Amino acid sequence: MKKIGVVVPIYNAGPYLEPCIESILGQTYRCLELVLVDDGSTDGSGALCDKYREIDKRVHVIHQENQGMLPARYNGLRCLECDYATFVDADDWIETDTYEKMSPYMEQEIDVISFQIIRYFDSAYKCVSHDHYEAGLYSKAEIEEQIYPTMIWDIEKGTFGLEPSLCNKLIKRELLFDELDKANKLTVSYGQDVAVIYPLMTRAQSLMLTREALYYHRQREQHVVQPYIADPGYFEKLYLLYAYIVRQTKDHPIFIKQIDYFYADAARLHLRIYGDKKKGMGYLFPFNRVPVGKKIILYGASTLGQIFYDQIHRLDYGDIVAWVDRSYGSYEQFGVREIEYIKTVEEYDHIVIAVLDQETAKAIKRDLIDMGIDSKKIVCMKG
Repeated sequence: MKKIGVVVPIYNAGPYLEPCIESILGQTYRCLELVLVDDGSTDGSGALCDKYREIDKRVHVIHQENQGMLPARYNGLRCLECDYATFVDADDWIETDTYEKMSPYMEQEIDVISFQIIRYFDSAYKCVSHDHYEAGLYSKAEIEEQIYPTMIWDIEKGTFGLEPSLCNKLIKRELLFDELDKANKLTVSYGQDVAVIYPLMTRAQSLMLTREALYYHRQREQHVVQPYIADPGYFEKLYLLYAYIVRQTKDHPIFIKQIDYFYADAARLHLRIYGDKKKGMGYLFPFNRVPVGKKIILYGASTLGQIFYDQIHRLDYGDIVAWVDRSYGSYEQFGVREIEYIKTVEEYDHIVIAVLDQETAKAIKRDLIDMGIDSKKIVCMKG
């Protein structure tokens, strides 16, 4: 019988914590250990953890200063000697027979075993989030052929291909530990699971996708913007995540475009702080190619240029050191200057061409290069 290690990171989990712990300790599959990581809670969650340690010898408790989700998961996993490991968030819970239903796949030594998530709003409203792939066992070759093309981002559907959550998966302990060991120092709040699961899947030799819906993910009030989305440092942290995933998957060119689309979609989430919750917000500044805090020359002052200017300004994303357009006379009230003004700008990181027509954009890029501008500094909508 394979031993399962379960880690629950906890920060002020309140009334949700006890049902979460009970759902794990009440599993029909008894060969498991549970690590409760009290990540600096101030609401009594730590004392509840200690109570469970006293009544069940399978429970271990770590009390630490607040470090965040990734370090909490990493520190918890370090304490475990097990065959497979998984996580449960402190406000979620699992079906009583979750691990028993997955046990046949563990006996087959499958690297990653996945089940479905139930998005729980209330007792009358819950829905199952299904994978985009057929259920069944995938070999390494089948993962590369059938999963990789849309794994990080399914561009047609506008969402993740493979659900990135670590909570609905049982993963061989050593494989999971290696990835957490690399990622746990990342200062990110959004996409923590993304930083682990997708690099991990480039090393996985086998994947089992089941249709069993066993993990209950408690949904927050939909009108509330979560603190990590409203974080003023959101874009800086998002870029750290983007750069990390690019590095960790650099040997797989198939992911480059998918990562860009994921990054652009994640950037849109922050705009919810302005009350805009639309999925497709029209045109989006190329956040994936212009890191936060850079000095930007914006080329183009018509509709697209004004959209880009507004997004940069409202999000305090970078410093627009110049805004130029061939028809600058029509936009002088906005401070737009003639093209030649670029030559007077002593310091800038990127020139962003805000022109929709691709042939026109290419012509502008050629003109800029003829002016002696480094092509690496020029960013177009495409290419």
